[in-house]
Amino acid sequence: MSEQKPVDCEPDEGVEEPETEQSGVVQGVPGRKVVVNGTLDLRGVPADQVATMKKLVVNGVLLVDEENRSALSGVKTTVKGTTVVAEPDTRVIMQSDIQFSRATLESMPPAQKLVIIGANIYFHPEVPPALVEEKLAETRIVGIVIACESVHGALMGRAEITGVSVVLEDGVRSVVRSTGHNEITEDYLSRLEDGSTYVTIGTTTISDDVTEDLLSRKIAAYHNVGKTVAPARLLNLLKTRCPTNKGSFSEPGER
Repeated sequence: MSEQKPVDCEPDEGVEEPETEQSGVVQGVPGRKVVVNGTLDLRGVPADQVATMKKLVVNGVLLVDEENRSALSGVKTTVKGTTVVAEPDTRVIMQSDIQFSRATLESMPPAQKLVIIGANIYFHPEVPPALVEEKLAETRIVGIVIACESVHGALMGRAEITGVSVVLEDGVRSVVRSTGHNEITEDYLSRLEDGSTYVTIGTTTISDDVTEDLLSRKIAAYHNVGKTVAPARLLNLLKTRCPTNKGSFSEPGER
């Protein structure tokens, strides 16, 4: 029986290594040439292992720690999103829609170290700033943060925010958040509380049957982070009540 020789794992000279592609939340070094569509968590991975990569593309969020972040200097790295530096023991919360009510925060242990990654992170108006200061000691937030002015101020003192901040007035009562596609009709508006605050993150279309008087009475503040399509007479009204405009306003049929 002939002796088997060990297999050389290195690619032949002149042969291009294939890229591997992974989606979702990936932990550790997934390969030498890799594309990650989602989140790559390299926290806690030794620097010498990180350095074995040749090419890294992250379409989302890259998590590293202080010990291994410098190892990426020798890796051809492209991050089409955000790089977050956090210790391995930091808790990571990743959801498309993350809500913090008063009850949620009260149930959490004090002095939390968090990385919060989400399409939108909403702090309910009922949340007092003192509770945020007690529960969140060190926080990194990636996404759209929606919070009242006093809570947003408390976050700024202990959080690093990468994304858009939507600051609501303190004491606001009715908040409507639209994350998909919503059509505002006269019937829809009639069911809203007077003086509501509306936040559009997706696309909001306002139909032609809506009157200026009704829109003025129902929506006191309009935060536009997405796309708003409406007749010109209604667009102008909304623009005067728009503390946050990170999106677009357009008329029907307009590109």
